[in-house]
Amino acid sequence: MSDILRELLCVSEKAANIARACRQQEALFQLLIEEKKEGEKNKKFAVDFKTLADVLVQEVIKQNMENKFPGLEKNIFGEESNEFTNDWDSTYQYIKGSADIKSNQGIFPCGLQCVTILIGVYDIQTGVPLMGVINQPFVSRDPNTLRWKGQCYWGLSYMGTNMHSLQLTISRRNGSETHTGNTGSEAAFSPSFSAVISTSEKETIKAALSRVCGDRIFGAAGAGYKSLCVVQGLVDIYIFSEDTTFKWDSCAAHAILRAMGGGIVDLKECLERNPETGLDLPQLVYHVENEGAAGVDRWANKGGLIAYRSRKRLETFLSLLVQNLAPAETHT
Repeated sequence: MSDILRELLCVSEKAANIARACRQQEALFQLLIEEKKEGEKNKKFAVDFKTLADVLVQEVIKQNMENKFPGLEKNIFGEESNEFTNDWDSTYQYIKGSADIKSNQGIFPCGLQCVTILIGVYDIQTGVPLMGVINQPFVSRDPNTLRWKGQCYWGLSYMGTNMHSLQLTISRRNGSETHTGNTGSEAAFSPSFSAVISTSEKETIKAALSRVCGDRIFGAAGAGYKSLCVVQGLVDIYIFSEDTTFKWDSCAAHAILRAMGGGIVDLKECLERNPETGLDLPQLVYHVENEGAAGVDRWANKGGLIAYRSRKRLETFLSLLVQNLAPAETHT
């Protein structure tokens, strides 16, 4: 497992270098954008794009892993098709290329900082996420050279072993900007919550969240980036009620959060669940397609999701959320 994780970290940095290189020359970059075909598109967007960088990044990851671990090729899946003929979310942020966006308490609402390279490994029999790597290619830019530096995060949760890259650095890195300040333990339990959401989130969810979190609700672009905000400890919760995120958006962060004592659960099932039954939280799994779905929707997170770092805090958050949602919203 350590060999696989080591290779994933290496290949994620190769992919980040490609992303940075493609973005360096604006005129060239604009030639490397193509609208996605039917079956590839996210229905959230009227027009959905991929870039040559998306395709190159994915193919580099696939080829490197196949070469290093022969026989793995049949079990490597990705978002993009490998066709690019030239005839929105974090990809949109990558295309737009905004570099001067200011953060709000450490969270970027949009811009290149929201771009992430996500690599997740799951158990093919159970669908449980085991390893995750999130590479953030555009973290800081040198004011003189205008070149970007990135940051990489990883986690491993396998056969009782839980390790992650933030074990020693998270409190030092975030300092006073850290809202939750723990890595899954319950020692710093507090009833107040913070959440990151999509700007397209349903108004009913936004209204309920405002009653639970007050003004500690942050909008941000990119499912991968919003999950990373939870990993970093910038917020307690990432919540999304729609079915327009996919397994490749959540698997990497899910593995890291599992290593930290958290996870990613199905929102719809959580809202329908009776906590008094003692049933386990409905964690997302990654090995089963959605029955009757076509195209990318086969791998959609159909019930929405909640990413979290502490189970105890999640249970309290869900209780408050259900209390503040209209009755019809909790039974759909």
